Amino acid sequence: MFTKKHEVNVIYKIPVSDPAYYGLKKFKGNRPTVKLNVERIKKSMEKRNYLNCIPIIVDDKYRIIDGQNRYEAAKSLGHAIHVIQINDTDLGQIAIALNTNKRNWTLLNFAHYWAEQEDNPEAAAIYQRFLDYKENNNITCGILIAIFNMKSSRGIFLKDGGNKDFKEGRLPFGTVNRRHIEDTLSKLRQLKEASLYSPILRSTFRKQQFQEAFLQAMEIKCFNFDKFLWRLCGSRHILNKLAKKTDIHDEIVRIYTKKGK
Repeated sequence: MFTKKHEVNVIYKIPVSDPAYYGLKKFKGNRPTVKLNVERIKKSMEKRNYLNCIPIIVDDKYRIIDGQNRYEAAKSLGHAIHVIQINDTDLGQIAIALNTNKRNWTLLNFAHYWAEQEDNPEAAAIYQRFLDYKENNNITCGILIAIFNMKSSRGIFLKDGGNKDFKEGRLPFGTVNRRHIEDTLSKLRQLKEASLYSPILRSTFRKQQFQEAFLQAMEIKCFNFDKFLWRLCGSRHILNKLAKKTDIHDEIVRIYTKKGK
């Protein structure tokens, strides 16, 4: 039924004795191997070596695009490996597609992946900036994506929450939104120690509902952040007790409109 003309990719069988066996390398950005997954694969391979059916995929530099756990399992058992070598200009997208179809990546996984892409230095620089902002501001990936897009909520204002563009390395970053990002994050940081009587807890600040409520408040034209900060200072607020975004927003309004200077 199938002939040579149907051939697309060739599967190479590489025995342990071949120098190429230990020459495969990690593709930057792929998640680290997981010991538990490697052990599960080993147990399965001890019953039957199925690598000829699910070969390891590498690029022309022998970097593993897909199959890191299978490779480690095969090496520990001393089994031959089966490899497909692909030559493609869009290896990053292939790596993401193969890995996310098997086990969902988190937004943080995608950020680390793009930050390590030497073949796309512009995207790498933007995503490294994203990771730096996240680490320094105790903010969720979802909220930070919204801020990068100059929105208060990615779920409401961005198609599919901005996930597709973010996962495919298209996070926007330039002069305009950089000012917006840094100004917004600066204001959020000021909230942490603003209350004299009841400091906002780290666990409260970390909640996406809390962060979204403040971003939406700051989008209102008549909202004066300095005025709110001053009133929060002397307020006996209940922000640490609230979980719903609507309740947090109502408490922000109560603090902002209370009588006094």
